[in-house]
Amino acid sequence: MLKAFDAPSREECTAQRARSNTPLAALVLLNDPTFVECSRVLAERTLKEDGASDSERVAFAFREVTSRTPDDAESAALMSLLESSRTEFHANAADAESLLKVGQAPLPAEFDMVELAAWTSVCRGLLNLSETYNRE
Repeated sequence: MLKAFDAPSREECTAQRARSNTPLAALVLLNDPTFVECSRVLAERTLKEDGASDSERVAFAFREVTSRTPDDAESAALMSLLESSRTEFHANAADAESLLKVGQAPLPAEFDMVELAAWTSVCRGLLNLSETYNRE
């Protein structure tokens, strides 16, 4: 995982890291079990927002990840991802269960698994934003 983000080897001191731009970093952020589990835990926090609508929850998750409010286009894209994920996981409940089993954090019993899987997909998208993992 660290190699995809140009981490130096630990064999010698490195004063400046090399930089590259490869699709491997995006694949790691989407598929590495650490990031999938982080997405699920963020989705749990997002769903615990009291009485929040989907759009308020999207704004909450976006703020948690980027420290700013999403613009209209960003909100619309995330709402579209949420709806398509819900549809996909309703049709394939086994896929939702498989996604939610990734990682070591205990799976909470209080959430609908399809809903949690859909929000996990949204949070995976948020964690894969360039703005999230690049320092400006």
